[in-house]
Amino acid sequence: MKAGILLTFLAAGSILFSSCSKSPKSLFITTTGPTVPFNAPPLPNTVDKSDTIKVMAYNVLSYGDDCQGTTTVLNGYFKTIIQYTQPDLLSCEKMAAFPVTSGLPVNLADNITDSVLNAVFPGRYALATPTDVSFADKMSVLFYNKQKLTFVKTETLVNNITDFDLYKLYYNDPNIAITHDTTFLYVVVNHTQSGSSSSSRDLQMAQEMQNLRSKFAHFPNLVTMGDFNTHSSYEQGYQSLITSSDTTTKFSDPPFSPDKTVKYPAEWSDNARGYASFLTTTTRATTVPNNCGTTGGAKSWYDHILISPWLVKGSNYIQYVPNSYQTVGNDGNRLDEDINSAVPVVNTSAPAAVLNALFQFSDKYPITIKLLVKANRNAYSLTDPAERN
Repeated sequence: MKAGILLTFLAAGSILFSSCSKSPKSLFITTTGPTVPFNAPPLPNTVDKSDTIKVMAYNVLSYGDDCQGTTTVLNGYFKTIIQYTQPDLLSCEKMAAFPVTSGLPVNLADNITDSVLNAVFPGRYALATPTDVSFADKMSVLFYNKQKLTFVKTETLVNNITDFDLYKLYYNDPNIAITHDTTFLYVVVNHTQSGSSSSSRDLQMAQEMQNLRSKFAHFPNLVTMGDFNTHSSYEQGYQSLITSSDTTTKFSDPPFSPDKTVKYPAEWSDNARGYASFLTTTTRATTVPNNCGTTGGAKSWYDHILISPWLVKGSNYIQYVPNSYQTVGNDGNRLDEDINSAVPVVNTSAPAAVLNALFQFSDKYPITIKLLVKANRNAYSLTDPAERN
């Protein structure tokens, strides 16, 4: 294990095996290699099922530090947002830091789980083990739909200013007790350093990508998402995500590829109008409802959800749904305007109550994608790359 990399394991009443060989004794084991083709006949008693996993990244503007008001007040707005978006994977960046071992009311992640997510959809959500190795004043937390996914572990890839964590989960395949073959999904949550100079966030992204490429010979089903604070595709940190001499270890930003809605090179801060429907900063034109975040209306595209080649191609039971990328509440007419303004036109991209909740809750727009998951019926899957550190 490399210095500076922390492993945090969840003991959930199950034993996790590091072996990659198939075994009927464990539901956490993946095949060692191709033994039958993907289109082989299904095993007896397996079911044909598809699921959609909705992924959402959201900068929650220092939730818990009381700048915008109490969490009780904010939770009311957040519930309206969750009722509308219904994410299966939710990353919340820029939460006020809290002791990860504490309980309510200090543990803000528990607060969101109990008072927002499960208040709207009872019994649906849980949180992945958070970290604060960097002792930062802001943290990121991943929440998941436990009816569709099971959490395995958290690993801190980078602790530079804040933690950049890699989460391992697997799909709750209805056939897993028969196939003993697990479909894993990895998620990295990011919140890089803001500012006009990109040097600090360039380093953060370079460290993250170096550690991911050291860990995986090729990328598995892997998402990296959050608030990257990037001003253009020219920044070295962003380039480290999307370029590599090895095409199996780079990410795709869906609006660019595979959707091809926009093209590189991209200057989304200097040419915000050219990317109007993708802008995530900011929902507010002025210091109303408060001065806790940035102002100026939609003006840049800091938040992204990027996907690995396996997810682009659907190589191993999970695939990005084409053109599913969305900036929630951004109708493409929000430059210099509030999200809920009637100028230049009434925003009809979401219900008025949702637009108001987005305006009140954060200065950032949430972004979402959808992943299509197929149940494994024949006990065949591509071998997940070994975790090397």
